[in-house]
Amino acid sequence: MFHINWMVCDIGSEASIDKSDKMLSLTNKNFQSRDDLIEAARKIAFVQGYALVIRRSKSEIYVVLGCDRGGNYKSRKVPLEERKKKSASRLINCPFEIWGKKKRKLQGFWKLEIKSLLHNHEPSTDMSGHPYCRRFSNEEIMRIKEMCMAGIPPRQILSSLRQSNPHLQAISRNIYNKKAKILEESLAGRTVIQALVDELGEGGFSYNIEYDQEGHLTHLFFAHPISIELSKSYPHVFLMDCTYKTNKYKMPLLDIIGVSSFNTSFYSCFVFMQKEEEKDYVWALEMFNKILGVHNQPLVIISDRELALMNAIRIVFPSACNLLCVWHIEKNILANCKPHFREEVDWVAFLSTWTDLIKSPNESSFDKAWDRFENEYKENAAVLNYIRGTWLPLKEKFVSAWTDEVAHLGNRATSRAEGAHATLKKYLQVSTGGLREVKEKICLAIEHQFQEIKTQLSSEKVRVPHRLRIPFFKEVVTHVSMFALDELYKQHEATKYGNLSSQCTGHFFKTMGIPCGHMIKDMKIQVLPLNAIHNQWRMDARLFNNDQHGSLDDENDQINSLLLDFKEKYEKLPILQKDDTKRQLSQFVGTSFPLILEPKIQPHKGRPLGSKKRNESSSTRREPSKFEIVEKSRKCSVCKGVGHNKSTCPFQVAS
Repeated sequence: MFHINWMVCDIGSEASIDKSDKMLSLTNKNFQSRDDLIEAARKIAFVQGYALVIRRSKSEIYVVLGCDRGGNYKSRKVPLEERKKKSASRLINCPFEIWGKKKRKLQGFWKLEIKSLLHNHEPSTDMSGHPYCRRFSNEEIMRIKEMCMAGIPPRQILSSLRQSNPHLQAISRNIYNKKAKILEESLAGRTVIQALVDELGEGGFSYNIEYDQEGHLTHLFFAHPISIELSKSYPHVFLMDCTYKTNKYKMPLLDIIGVSSFNTSFYSCFVFMQKEEEKDYVWALEMFNKILGVHNQPLVIISDRELALMNAIRIVFPSACNLLCVWHIEKNILANCKPHFREEVDWVAFLSTWTDLIKSPNESSFDKAWDRFENEYKENAAVLNYIRGTWLPLKEKFVSAWTDEVAHLGNRATSRAEGAHATLKKYLQVSTGGLREVKEKICLAIEHQFQEIKTQLSSEKVRVPHRLRIPFFKEVVTHVSMFALDELYKQHEATKYGNLSSQCTGHFFKTMGIPCGHMIKDMKIQVLPLNAIHNQWRMDARLFNNDQHGSLDDENDQINSLLLDFKEKYEKLPILQKDDTKRQLSQFVGTSFPLILEPKIQPHKGRPLGSKKRNESSSTRREPSKFEIVEKSRKCSVCKGVGHNKSTCPFQVAS
């Protein structure tokens, strides 16, 4: 502290500068308001190279303005040498001070009074170093709030503000600080989880939470009203997959994706889970089942080979057909089988044989193909045992002989789920956001997605492709999505030009819900009836209103009906029973929501958190999968396999 006082005295003795002329002129003026006085004084000081801040004030009585370098640094209890963060101070006890007072005798005008016009430091040639000069105007603060709500990154917000105000002195840190202040104000004294739960309830979301004995959140399920409306409108096929690196708690995010009439994807619901065990998935799917209702049960659910999720699907949706993603299967086979092939040509031949196997059109052809597969690779025991033990028991979930019997609507891979993950992470931008922040970004993605679907629905209802202006499409055009019409047109053209296969398997109609060329030929009709198309592709019965609470109408009707029944019954009760009923209602209404704490950060996969070699990252980019590691790994010079070199190669001939 002695060093700081010496510095102040030294600076004060070197530079005592009086810039009084223009400031003194303000003492002769009357100001309509306190703000007018402050603005006038600050403008003069700014031109002179000084920044003025409010030192003290009392509403409608007085305000004290001083130099922003006035006052002394107040030392804390922790000694400077023991502090982790290196700090500094711009305060050097500058004596400049002026007062503004409201004069009752002058009809409430404000007058300026001079206390000291001396500064003990040189004026600044660049005012951007003064925090006050980097403040935002009220209009700029409103724009920052709007752009933050739109998910615009801070640097882009700053660029947008500079386009409107080229003289803006603010930097990126000021945007981050303002965002933090906006967040603090929005909490209004609540915890982050309390604010999140309040917003979910007020926004018409269907949601549920779970927490542990200590009060930490462990599970969060939520579905946007828009998503619920879409899910009930398109309940036939859903894709389920977890994505990671979406939040600072490192909680996996189960993302359930639906398919629209236009063969586009939409977000159905989201579930943050503490773990990926069967009980976690069962809880999540039970919540999803509740928002669908008994009349909107899915026909097909597509996932990868996540055994816990597969078991949960079987428990919660026993009537749904759970198909496995063929893309993930191929990549798993690449990761586990490729290292066992010495030559690339052998690996290519193996993949070709495997592809023929899973594309078997019926069970008898599959049995024959499997016999050939076993015979061809009987000497490669590791590969054969892996296929036999891992994938053969699940053949009904990915082999065409079985999957072509169910209405999967052309979905045999979770690629659209992977695409949905990628789109979501573009909104998230970083993996260090809290659950409330992530929820807000998810809402932006959902609302954008909904508007795309709504606009496409409206557009396709009024557009008629020229090539479909023929009698055959008269009943279906503008009533069926363009995607389905394109598929139907291909089948119609194949019938017209005789490009049909010799025998109809019926697979196209079973999987897509659209008549195949053989069916069109056998119908021998001039106009295709609308009921020949699967309801998934129909547009005529769909109308989306973007009503935030529309999905709750049925539930509200049920509650209103119960309240009417309750009121009727209550009026007939004896006095004592009425008192008891009112007491129970009061307890129910007065029950407060339990205090729920933020989730615990889940154990990180990889290097321990304390490791110096481990670099924390805010990136949302996923970690490489095993097959990607295999594809990019250096290969053995002897067998061309991965995971070893020539000295440890199992095919190396002993000398």
